Amino acid sequence: MFHIFIYIPNRPPAIYIQPPYDVYYKTGETVEMQCIADGVPNPIYRWTSNKVEFNPSGNNDRVVQLFDSGTLVFNRPEDKDEGIFQCNAINEHGTSTTINVNLRQAMLEKFPYGADTSRVVTRGHSVKLPCIPPTSIPKAEIRWVLKDTRPGGRIEAINFDNRVTMDLEGNLYITAVQESDYQNGRSYVCMAINYFMRQNTYAPGISIKPVGSSGTDDTVPPHYLWATPSEVFGLLGESLRIKCIYGGNPTPEVHWESNTGRIPDNRRTMSQGGQELLISQLRNEDRGQYICFTTSSSGQREQRNINVILKSKPYWAEGGEPQNIETSIGASATFYCNASGDPQPELEWYINGVRLKDSQHPTVKSSRFLKPDDHNITIINLEKADVMVIQCNASNIYGYVYADFYLNVLKEKPQFIVRPVKELKVAETTNVYLSCQTSGKPDPIVTWYKGTQQITGGRYQIQTNGDLFITNIVLSDAGNFTCVAENTDGSATDWGILIVRRKTRIEQKPGDLENTANTDAKFTCSGTTDFEEVANLRVYWLKDGKEITTNDQRMTTNVQDNSLTISGTISRDSGLYTCVVTNGLDQETASAILTVKDKPEPPVDLQMKDCINKKVTLKWTKGAFNNAPIQYFTIQYNTSIEPDNWAFASTANQSDNSMILSLKPGVSYSWRLLATNKIGISDPSKHSGVCTTDTAKPYKNPKNVRGLGDKPNYLVVEWVTISNWRDDRFELLTNDIYVPYNITIKAANEHGDSSAPLIVHTIYSGESKPDSSLRVDGFVVDNTAMEDNSAKFYWNWDMDLNNNLQSGLNGKFRGFKIQYWVKDKKKVTFREDEVLEKDLKSRYGSRKKRSVTELMYTVQDLLPYTYMEAQICVMNTHNVSGPSAIVSFVTARGVPGPVENLRALVVGSNFVELTWNKPELLNSPIDVITNSYLQGYDVGFQTVAGLDLGKMQEMDPQIVDPRRNTTVLNGLTANQKYRIHMWGRTENGRCEASFVELSTAKTSSMSVPPFSIINVNSTFFNVTWTTIANKKYGTVAFVEYRKDGVADWQQSPQEVSKSWIGIANLQSGTSYEMRLSVTNGGNTASSEIEVVETKGIPAAFSLGANFGWFIGLIISILLIIALAVLIYLMYKRRPEPQKQRPYTAPPRRRANDGYGDDRSTQDIVHKSSGSLNKGYDNYNYSDREYHDDDGGFNRDDDYDRRRDDDYDKKGYEGDRYDDYDRRGYNDSYDKRYDNDDYDRRDDDYDRRDDDYDRRDDDYDRRRDDDYDDRGRYDDRDRHYDDDYEDEKRRYSDHSDKDRYGDDDKDYEPYSRRPDYDRTPSYDNRPPSYGEEVDIREPNKFDADGYPIDTTPQTPKTPGTSSFV
Repeated sequence: MFHIFIYIPNRPPAIYIQPPYDVYYKTGETVEMQCIADGVPNPIYRWTSNKVEFNPSGNNDRVVQLFDSGTLVFNRPEDKDEGIFQCNAINEHGTSTTINVNLRQAMLEKFPYGADTSRVVTRGHSVKLPCIPPTSIPKAEIRWVLKDTRPGGRIEAINFDNRVTMDLEGNLYITAVQESDYQNGRSYVCMAINYFMRQNTYAPGISIKPVGSSGTDDTVPPHYLWATPSEVFGLLGESLRIKCIYGGNPTPEVHWESNTGRIPDNRRTMSQGGQELLISQLRNEDRGQYICFTTSSSGQREQRNINVILKSKPYWAEGGEPQNIETSIGASATFYCNASGDPQPELEWYINGVRLKDSQHPTVKSSRFLKPDDHNITIINLEKADVMVIQCNASNIYGYVYADFYLNVLKEKPQFIVRPVKELKVAETTNVYLSCQTSGKPDPIVTWYKGTQQITGGRYQIQTNGDLFITNIVLSDAGNFTCVAENTDGSATDWGILIVRRKTRIEQKPGDLENTANTDAKFTCSGTTDFEEVANLRVYWLKDGKEITTNDQRMTTNVQDNSLTISGTISRDSGLYTCVVTNGLDQETASAILTVKDKPEPPVDLQMKDCINKKVTLKWTKGAFNNAPIQYFTIQYNTSIEPDNWAFASTANQSDNSMILSLKPGVSYSWRLLATNKIGISDPSKHSGVCTTDTAKPYKNPKNVRGLGDKPNYLVVEWVTISNWRDDRFELLTNDIYVPYNITIKAANEHGDSSAPLIVHTIYSGESKPDSSLRVDGFVVDNTAMEDNSAKFYWNWDMDLNNNLQSGLNGKFRGFKIQYWVKDKKKVTFREDEVLEKDLKSRYGSRKKRSVTELMYTVQDLLPYTYMEAQICVMNTHNVSGPSAIVSFVTARGVPGPVENLRALVVGSNFVELTWNKPELLNSPIDVITNSYLQGYDVGFQTVAGLDLGKMQEMDPQIVDPRRNTTVLNGLTANQKYRIHMWGRTENGRCEASFVELSTAKTSSMSVPPFSIINVNSTFFNVTWTTIANKKYGTVAFVEYRKDGVADWQQSPQEVSKSWIGIANLQSGTSYEMRLSVTNGGNTASSEIEVVETKGIPAAFSLGANFGWFIGLIISILLIIALAVLIYLMYKRRPEPQKQRPYTAPPRRRANDGYGDDRSTQDIVHKSSGSLNKGYDNYNYSDREYHDDDGGFNRDDDYDRRRDDDYDKKGYEGDRYDDYDRRGYNDSYDKRYDNDDYDRRDDDYDRRDDDYDRRDDDYDRRRDDDYDDRGRYDDRDRHYDDDYEDEKRRYSDHSDKDRYGDDDKDYEPYSRRPDYDRTPSYDNRPPSYGEEVDIREPNKFDADGYPIDTTPQTPKTPGTSSFV
């Protein structure tokens, strides 16, 4: 166990919280006087009252002292508690004392009782209402109020001004009485308020009754009423109020003069009409003569002189307030106490609260205590016993200042106050402080070391508090820094490590931008920092020195490239943008200026000047030009006739701020201005006032004269009014139809007719409906050009009828109107197109050669595949003729509308069951159902991530039955949001899409749907299951099977659309275990194991099946015998060994042949490949020992060629050599090619021939044994090569338990596994696997068990897989 002791040096007491000079209390209310000190040991507290010790415990619980301080609390103060209190904090090293505190009982006496009085005053004369304030502690505030004389009457404060005012003694003056001063008989009452007591009192009221002759006020010259005494005293630092009141009618104005400076200024303010001068925070320069005066109308001056005399309470002179001193033994201590004031304060010293002259402290009595003058005390050769508390009091007649301080003599070894930081990271080029602050007496000397070398200066500076300041840090400054503090009593050492990182730098600085408003601005910035601080690198932006936050949604920071984008810039976005790159240790900044140019602000302060004589002068002030100089101003006006129509008046140069405009007579004008720069036009300014010109005879005639033909048998004329005239229409009964008249209009008023020339206008009388005989001929529809949404019409028309008044058109020819509708639904589908004269087109081009022209027009936006009817009419301006004969037509087949009510019935983790309603079209014109030409539906889907949509993928196969209204979309990812689209499909293409957004469920455990095994023959069986779109069932299914007794499972292709899987290429008469598995990409579930036995005779008992193997075995034995004989003969005839050249083996590739492997014998293990399209490629023949004593055999070219050939041919001779080629390879094989080994091989060459013979025999025997061991896998090998090689499937690497695990574990999604292929290979899918195939289970199979497609199929291009 370790004990840590912290040494705290002894310290005399020091009071740091004490009461104010005056403390007031209210009888019955709690009051406290605070006294809190610190010291070591903790001080005790004692109080004195009127210089007599005060024991609070003698007052029961009425007075208590808080246990953790010296604070006194008077719970129920009484009269006897008043007095002068002082708190003393005492420990063994001295006594600290507070100031003298005056505890006083607050009070407010009542005004003397008296009846209300009344004063009669002549109007215009002055009156004084006296008020003698009552005794109040603290001092009360005096106010005057108006009080209703009735009982419970309301009270209203009087607002003072230069006529009704109050002097500084509380008296109220009315300098010139008016009738209103009667105040409806209410009394003027003096009120005293004591805020501490929360009380007020009222004096007897005084009412005023103004009187005067003939109801007028007398004129009274200015005269003196009251003023501040001629000599007034003020205290420095406080405020002073001086006042002069003069009477007279009219009310005189009071002015001030002074020889001390200008009045008023920032410290000298006047109020109440100039009568009162307030000087705040009095200074020496405020002393002197002040004059208040007033002047009569005759020039006679009335004045009063006020001499301001300044005195001062004591205050500490600069450096004169004593401070605590802590020093060491043998040193000296000097206390200096100096205060200023007027008069000069007297100083008095105390030791531990006792007057210096009465103190019995040994130090005071010793020769080491020196007092050279009243301001100085010095103690030399300090000893431990010299600890004391000293007080200095400076007082004069206006107050005192008091200081309480101590001398502490210490002897202690160095201790750390602030230790060095153990590991401090900084960036190069910065400045850093290494902390090392200590205490101790004598004061410790601090020394710094870097490593073992003492730091001597330069960029290293030791501060007075012990810290080490290093400027302009460089990388070499990194290291271990040690701080050593020493004095005569010992030393203290501590250390810290300084880590220096490379400076953060900005690599790409932002550049200045100039943008037009409402465009985007983008600043780019990138930086680098020390590799160790990359994780802390941060880039942020400032605008005009303030960090840009996410609150402004228009300013966004891209976390990828740290760029700042300001969307839709506005003018106030202009400014200085600063990129800050920091890692927390240092930072670098780079700034760029954004200038946003916007249309200018509108002009302001538009004024109208001199609206006379048909002229007006406009003046204005320019608005902000928003970084694009103003080019010109546009002046607009409106009139009382058209107040909402602002017309152009004139333009002004950008430098102009005024313009003179000419006006028209008898019009009321108002104006507004717009400013224009290269960006745009500003908003309009506020409009000016109204300028109305004098009337005169008209200067023009009405314009825009026109005829209205909407009223038959009438001539109707309209025009635009001028000035303030209201007539703008004329009607004349003519009793004719569409007859031309010549019309002139002249303006006139009371001043005469217009002198403007008359203009003749041709106006037609009213139009009517065309004659019934006028019809359009030859109206037909072009069926050859019919489209699904448009139809082209032709008709004949005599163009000469257009301008023939006798044609029966009865009006101005305007064009034609084609009316069309859906057959039998005319009321709800009726539409019409107007073919105006200017839009007429001839069927054969030019229509000038003959009067009768065949015209054409195309009607758009028709419904596809709809039985329509149409007719045509001719139009004049206001009427249409009778219709032509009706023509019927059928629009071409188009695409249907969107499917309706697309929704999800069931949402699983990797599938969705969808349902919908068929597209709605109008009835077919051939009496069959509307959607008879609908061929099916297409489904597509894409992921949704926020506002981003993933790549569109399509379901495969799509829906080919148009009668279906449900489907299951498989192969989705769990817990993912999708947008699923559906289109109706016809021979003309897809219809408009409908879509629904949904999120798949989270991955969870699943169940396997019910299934059955059917159509079992010698090499095939079929597994079929019930498809149920339910969240608990997986929708991606596959079959796993294996021979009875074999550990590893084989797996069928995964099925996502059909509800059956056929398993082919099986061995006849063999028992197989199988199970159905389902997956959702995250979890997999499997059914119970079922046993299936194929029909027929097992291959092992069939001579036909094994005849080839038998013949091969006999041939192999004969070859081995012949080879052994040959080798034996060669061995007998071998020549004597001769010295040969060293043989260097050619480079051989490192193949896993396994020669030289002397590992222990193991069983042959069959493992499936870790990737697709590998098959049986990992047999391990570790138990075969083909090596001889020398660890290898001689290179044989025939064997190499045979090995290479066999390696290139998979499955050669029942895969015998295929396995041979994939045997293991070990390091011992490499040792055969060392140079030393080759030398030895030359000498032992003959022996190796014998070895080779033995190895060959051994190899033949082992190969036969292996062949027997592997015989039962041959059929599986062939099945795999034929069926699964192209499908890129594999066997499971693990047992059933290892493969699937528990449902509560997380697995890698199937879409990311190399063996998870959700779409069958197009090369190997059955021929019937097409886009339009019925995906129900087949009912016929061939001899090998494959499904037979009984319906002819049209070759289709395989669709895109709908699985990711």
